[in-house]
Amino acid sequence: MSKCLWLVVALLFLGCARNYDSPPAELGYFKGSREGNTSLYEVSFSSTVNFLNIFEQNKRPISSMLRCSLEGGEVSMDHEADQYSASGLVPVTQAVRHGDTWVYRSALSFYESLNGGRSMRALKGDELRRVLQGKQFVPCVYTATAYGFKSYRSGVLQIPTADILYGLNE
Repeated sequence: MSKCLWLVVALLFLGCARNYDSPPAELGYFKGSREGNTSLYEVSFSSTVNFLNIFEQNKRPISSMLRCSLEGGEVSMDHEADQYSASGLVPVTQAVRHGDTWVYRSALSFYESLNGGRSMRALKGDELRRVLQGKQFVPCVYTATAYGFKSYRSGVLQIPTADILYGLNE
């Protein structure tokens, strides 16, 4: 009986999540490079939406991520969906205004999903080259969450695979 009560309460709270007024941001790729001697790949990109204010004025997102599919399809938010993916935090308070857009940065980690998405393993350079072979772009989306709101998802950012491979060779 108590399990059913918790389920009803959870469904009520999920139904109370508010929508946000921000449209899906259009994202544009600026540049990317490998961070020093690490396996991180830093991406600079533009957005037509200020991510600091997507939920409410000056209400910062709890999570703010750039998520990418290395398999070339649609970017899924389900860790079980893609065997190979990349993700990185996006510090929304460090955005720079550039005309009508804002410029953000994210340090992406590339990984393989294991055990049905319950664990991840970092991809080494040769493995990443193999996964990206024959692909022109890596699709990415910005996602964010805040208490009391539905999750936000931007439009698609296309990162040229050639830039990622070039960064591996530096």
